Amino acid sequence: MTVSKLDSKYAFRREIVDRLVTDLYGPGASDELITERPLERYVTGVLWPAADDSYAEAPDEPESVAATSGEASVDSPVANARLTYPSSVGMTVSVDTTLSTVLLVSPAAARYAPIPSVRDSGSKRRDAYDWQRLPAELPEVQIDLASAGPQRHLLEGGALELYALVRIPEETVVTVTVVLRNTQPKPDPTSDKDVACWFQAGLSVHTEKPALVDRSKLRTTLPSDPDLASSELLYRNHMVFGAGHGCAVDVEASDVDGRLCQRVTTTFVPRQDVHRSMAGVSNANLSLSFMGSATREDVVAQLNLLAEDYASWIAASSDSVTADGQTQVPPHLRGVAADHMKQAGTAHDRIKAGIQLLVNDERAFEAFQLANQAMHMQRSRQDWVRNGAKGEFVLGAQAWRPFQIAFILINLPSVTDDQHPERDIADLLWFPTGGGKTEAYLGLVAYLLLLRRLRNTSVRGVAVIMRYTLRLLTIQQFERAAMLICSLESVRLANEDRVGGAPFGIGLWVGGGATPNDIATARTNLGKLRNNQEVVEGNPKQIEACPWCGTRLTVDDYRIVKVPSDRMLVSCSNTACEFEDGLPVHIIDTDVYRERPELVIGTVDKFAGMSWRGEIATLLGRISPADLGPDLIIQDELHLISGPLGSTVGLFETAVDLAASGIGREVGSASRKPKIIASTATIRRAKDQIRSVFNRESSLFPPPGLDPDDSFFANKAPSDQFGTRQYVGVLASGTSHATLMVRTYASLLHSSNVIEGAATEDRDPYWTLVGYFNSLRVLGSAYLQVYDDVRARLNLLAKREGRLGARGIQLSELTSRVENHKIPEALKSLEKSLMSGLTPEDVVLATNMISVGLDVDRLGLMAVMGQPQSSAEYIQATSRVGRQHPGLVVTIFNAARTRDRSHYESFNDFHGALYRAVEATSATPFAARSRDRGLHATLVSALRMLVPELRSTAGHVRDESPTVDGIMSWIGDRVAAVDTEEAPATREELERLLNIWRKAALADADLPYEGKKNSPRSLLIDSSKALEDPDFVYSTSSIPWPTPRSMRDVDAETALRPAPMRKDASLG
Repeated sequence: MTVSKLDSKYAFRREIVDRLVTDLYGPGASDELITERPLERYVTGVLWPAADDSYAEAPDEPESVAATSGEASVDSPVANARLTYPSSVGMTVSVDTTLSTVLLVSPAAARYAPIPSVRDSGSKRRDAYDWQRLPAELPEVQIDLASAGPQRHLLEGGALELYALVRIPEETVVTVTVVLRNTQPKPDPTSDKDVACWFQAGLSVHTEKPALVDRSKLRTTLPSDPDLASSELLYRNHMVFGAGHGCAVDVEASDVDGRLCQRVTTTFVPRQDVHRSMAGVSNANLSLSFMGSATREDVVAQLNLLAEDYASWIAASSDSVTADGQTQVPPHLRGVAADHMKQAGTAHDRIKAGIQLLVNDERAFEAFQLANQAMHMQRSRQDWVRNGAKGEFVLGAQAWRPFQIAFILINLPSVTDDQHPERDIADLLWFPTGGGKTEAYLGLVAYLLLLRRLRNTSVRGVAVIMRYTLRLLTIQQFERAAMLICSLESVRLANEDRVGGAPFGIGLWVGGGATPNDIATARTNLGKLRNNQEVVEGNPKQIEACPWCGTRLTVDDYRIVKVPSDRMLVSCSNTACEFEDGLPVHIIDTDVYRERPELVIGTVDKFAGMSWRGEIATLLGRISPADLGPDLIIQDELHLISGPLGSTVGLFETAVDLAASGIGREVGSASRKPKIIASTATIRRAKDQIRSVFNRESSLFPPPGLDPDDSFFANKAPSDQFGTRQYVGVLASGTSHATLMVRTYASLLHSSNVIEGAATEDRDPYWTLVGYFNSLRVLGSAYLQVYDDVRARLNLLAKREGRLGARGIQLSELTSRVENHKIPEALKSLEKSLMSGLTPEDVVLATNMISVGLDVDRLGLMAVMGQPQSSAEYIQATSRVGRQHPGLVVTIFNAARTRDRSHYESFNDFHGALYRAVEATSATPFAARSRDRGLHATLVSALRMLVPELRSTAGHVRDESPTVDGIMSWIGDRVAAVDTEEAPATREELERLLNIWRKAALADADLPYEGKKNSPRSLLIDSSKALEDPDFVYSTSSIPWPTPRSMRDVDAETALRPAPMRKDASLG
C-alpha cells in the first residue's frame, strides 16, 4: 500500500472528528462511568421521554413525513423526531421487492444508571452520583414489506418501540419509514430526567443482498430549467439511499453495488468528504518559457496539440453516451448530453480560431509571446517573493494549466478585433475556488496591453478595468496585478523600440474608506503615519511589500512629489531593486484620474460616483475624441452581482457600457464595445444574469462534460495527492444553538492541542479555528461566548482528562467592523504557523467578508454557525480552508430552524453533490423599484460621462442636443433588449427626468450637481443626507434628486429620530 504524504494529516483530522463525536454523542467507552449527568455530558443522539405539553414543538416546523402519508397525529413517531425534545429517531428507505421482501432493522440505545459516588476523601457525598452506561441488548427486527401500513414492535419491556410504516408499492418499489421511539412517560419533577432518556440511539437497516434503491432516481421527468436539466445529467450517478428524521443517514461504500445498496445507518454526526478539483492535463508543452521564446511554428504546433487532445476527449465523451458502463446516459438525458457536447465543440472551434489568429496576425503573435514572457516573470517573482525572496532570483519552470491558456485563446480574436462578432459575448470563466482563474485573465490583460502598444507606441489611457465587489478582495488582487505590471515594465524596457517609452501603470480605485480621494488627504495621512498616529480612513499605505523584490515598505517609501503636478510616489528602499525610483502604482483617486494607468482595479461601488464626479470620464477614455477607451472589462466573482446589488450594478452598467463604447470617438466604429469577461466558482442561470447586467450573450468555459468531475479542463483530484475537505454536521435538540457552538468550539480547540504523537506540521492546519457567521449580530454574541464560555469549557475538558492546564485562546475577527487599515495586518497574522516560532491565532470570527477574499494556505479548520442563506455563500466561505492540506468544516445547525434541519437530515446527499445546490442568481435593473432608486443616477452618469459640457455643470443640459437625444435613444434600446416589458415605462420615465432636469437648468444656467453651503440649490442630493432631513420629500419628481454614492445603498431605509417629550406629558 502506497503511503501518501497526507496520511498523517488525514489521521490527525480523523481523530479530531472522532473526539468531537465522543464529546457530543458519546460514549467514551461501551461500559463507561461518567461523573456528570448524561444530559449535561451529551447533547445529541438523545431520545427524551414521550412528549407532553411541557416539551413544546420547535417553531415553524413543516408537516412531518408521517403527516403527509396519512399518519398525521400529535403522537406520530416521525413527528416526534422533530420536537424540541425529540423522543424518536428514524429514516426512510426504498426497497426493490423483487430482490427482497423483508427489511432487517438493528436498533441501538443505552441508558445511564446513577450509582453513589465516592470522591475526594473517600466519604460518600449526599446527592453525588456517578453514572454507569448500560447498553440495551436489542434484537434485530424483521419488517414484512408485503404488509402495507404501520408495524410496531415493543422492546426493552415496552420502554422502546420500533415503528415501521410500509407504504403502498409503486411498481416494484416499496418505501419504508423506520423509527425508534422512547415510550417512557415523562418523569415527575422530583425524579431525574436522565434515567428516563435513551442515549446513543440509532438504527441500521439492511437486506440479505443489495436491494435498497436510489431514491433520487424514482422520477425520470426532465426539468424545464436548462441549468437544472444539466445538473440532472451531471449528477445522474449521485445516489441517495435514505433520508433521516431527526438525524442524518450514512452509507458505506462497501455496501453499494452498482445502483443498489445493502445497508443504511443513522448518524447524529454525519461526515462527507468533498474532493478538490485539479486542472486537466494535456500532452502539449504549455510552459511559459517555451511559449515566450519558441518559434511561431513550434508554439502553434503545441497549441494545436492541446486542441487535438480536447477534440479527442469530446469524441470519446460523445461515444460514451450510449455505451455500457458507469458513463451510460439514460434516454431522457441524452438530449442534454448532446447539448453539452455541442457546447464543448463550440469551445474547441473557438480555441482553434484563437490559434489561427496567431498564425495569420504577426503582431498578435508578437503580443502573445511578450505576454508569456511577462507572465513567466510574474509567476516566477510571485513564487520567489512568497518563499522569502531567498537567494538570487531566477526564472522558474511555471506552465499554463490547460484551461488557462485555452480561455486566453478563446478570447484572443474578440480582444484583438473590436469589430469581432464575439465582442458581444461575455465569456464566463467557471472554475472552483483556488484553481487559477486570476492567472488566466491576467494573461489576457498582458496580451491586450502589449498589443495596443505594438499597434501604436504612443497610445495612452485605461485599457482594462477589473472590478470586484468586496474591498478586501480588491486590495489583495491589486498586489497580485501590480506584480504583472512590474513584469510588463521589465518586458517593455527590454523591447522599448517596439513597445514604447511610456511606462505601464496600475491604479487602485476603491474609495475614501480605504484609500485617499485626493493629494491633500494623502499628505495629511502620511504625516499622521510618520508620527505613529492611527489612520482610520483614507490610508495611502496600501502596499506592504515591494511586488518586485519583496522588500517591506515603510511609510518613508511613500512621498508626495511634483512631476509636474503633485502626485504620490511609492518607491522601493532596496537599492538593488529595479523599482528603486518608483513603482508603477497609483493609489490616490486624483492620481488615477490624471495618470489614467493602463490597468485599473476597483470596486463596483466606485461607479456610483459617475453622477457625482465628472473626472471618472477619464477612466473611460473620454478626455478627447482620439482616445481609444477601455477594450476589456473583467468582473470577478460574478455570483455576487445579484439581488438588489446586481440590479443597481445593471443600471449603472448602462452608463459604463455607453461611455466605454465607440460613440463620439474619432477612432474605430461607434458600434465598438468593450469585451467583457467574468469569473465565478458558483453560479446558476448565468445567461439570464449576464443579459440583465451587461446586455450580452454569454458563454461558459469550460463547458460541462457528462460528469461533474470531468470537463477535460477540470478533473477530480486524487485524495492521496490533494487533501479532501471533510464536512461534518452537528445538531442538538434540547439545548440552545449557542451551547452547541461552545461545545463544538471547545472540542475542536482542545483536540488540536492535546492529540499526542502528531508532528507540528500535521497539527498546524487545525490550530487556528475560523468561525463563520451569517450576520454580525450573531457573531457579536458569539464573541463574548468564545471569550468566556469556550474558555471555561476548555478548562473542564482539561480537568476531565487530568491535564494540568487548558489551552488559552487568542481571539480576533475579520468583519466589516474591523477598520480598513487593520485588515492587512489581520490577514498577515493568519499566516503565522506553529513552525514559525510565532504565536498563531487560535480563533478568528468572520462573516461573508472572507467568502471571496481570504487566501491563507495554512488554514484547515472552520466552524459554520448555522446554514448560510445561500449555497453559493456556503461553498465560497468553506473553500477558504483546506486549500493546501486536508480541510475540516463543522456546520453547527440550529435545531429551531426548519432549513437547518432539512440540510442536516439530508447532509450526505447535499454535500455529495454540493455544486448542484447553487441557487439561481437574478438581477432586474429596470424593474419599477430599481428605477425608483437609480434610473435618474444612470441618466446623469451617462450624460455626464459622454457630454463634455456637462462634466462640471448640470445647467448646460438646457439646450436641445443631438448627442443627448442619441444617448436617450441608446439607453431606451438597451432597456428593450434587457427587459421588454419594462421598456415603455422606462422610456417615459427617462423623458420625464430629462424634462425636470432641463426645466431646472433653464431656471439656473449654473446649476451644480452637488449643493454647497452658500448655494444649496443643486441637481443631486446625497441619499443619506436626504434621509436625515425630516423636511425632505424623498422623490425624483423635483430636484434635488436623492442619489446614492454607493451601490450598497440599495435597500429602502426608514429613518428613526427621537421625538422630544412634551413637558406636560404624564409620567404615570
